[in-house]
Amino acid sequence: MQKLSVLVFSKDDLGQALELAKEAYGVADEIILMDASSRAHNEWMVRQKARLGLGKLKIHRVVALGYREPLMMYALKKCRNSWVISLNTDERMSSRLRDAIPRLLKPGVDAYSIALYSLWSEKSRTFVSQQVRLFRKEAIEFRGLLHEKPIVHGTYRTLPRDECINHRTTGMMHTTKGQYAEMERFERYTYARHNLRILGQLDRARGKESTGAVKLSAGKKALLGLLRIYEALGLKSQEQEVSNFDYYMFWLMRDAAHQARRRSVGGMLAAFGGAAERASEMRRWRSGSQGDHDFEIAKMIGKMGVTKFLRLDDEKVVDALGRKYRYRDQGVGLLIRLLREKYMKKEMQNR
Repeated sequence: MQKLSVLVFSKDDLGQALELAKEAYGVADEIILMDASSRAHNEWMVRQKARLGLGKLKIHRVVALGYREPLMMYALKKCRNSWVISLNTDERMSSRLRDAIPRLLKPGVDAYSIALYSLWSEKSRTFVSQQVRLFRKEAIEFRGLLHEKPIVHGTYRTLPRDECINHRTTGMMHTTKGQYAEMERFERYTYARHNLRILGQLDRARGKESTGAVKLSAGKKALLGLLRIYEALGLKSQEQEVSNFDYYMFWLMRDAAHQARRRSVGGMLAAFGGAAERASEMRRWRSGSQGDHDFEIAKMIGKMGVTKFLRLDDEKVVDALGRKYRYRDQGVGLLIRLLREKYMKKEMQNR
């Protein structure tokens, strides 16, 4: 029988992490907690593990980089089992998903796309998206990008929507969300990559999973042709950075589509203001002293990913970062600093 590792990242939200560990304990063969919490919080969790006798729970200290994707390849090396389900501390498997897992861990399938819902109350929830969360670790690749969906090197299936994951909170803390958004300064695209981004968003709007290179159906090829005509009329080259207006239109369409899935008219109207606010922030980042360098970094990590750019799939590198920054400022600010330092180092080597 195949065994399952439950993979969880946490930073100072160990109460929820403990609740998740207890709820998943029956279906998991091991629970891997990648903890970036303060020393006091981490020591509290170690005591709770001993008090409750949670032998399946393995706690690993890790440097905080603001979001989990840059360290996913590192974390997967900590999982002893081939099959892994990745959860956030405020997410829970539905009872039907827990019951289904033993029959899902089988040869012939490499990953499963699972419906994610926002759970507002016991009787109210909203479909968010399909996400690959249950997979064989040998068949999965995380590039460490913001808002990333993993690449599946193999076959995947979509589970019925009652075999789902429920997100139990209404959103991140305001401070955490603000820090997380800082990384969006590197979500800058040439028109060539932006066009593929639009095509991938179409799949997401239809509730389908994108698991690698965008597959160009006849409809997508037609849309890609229209996009290139629009860009040619505007004298835009494929390697030129997207204009502020085109950034704005993408964010508006993406956020409005998300609110439409929630059937929230107010949310759809708010998408206009939200997109305008983000476009204003992008203009500030582009015109800043680091604007040109950040775009070059964005192109590099767009091609190879944050993980490989910073060698975060190397256990020695990540462990060294953990020792160096253990009691210093971490989070997205540290990740941005590491990206800029690596870029400047490459620039010096190329001179």
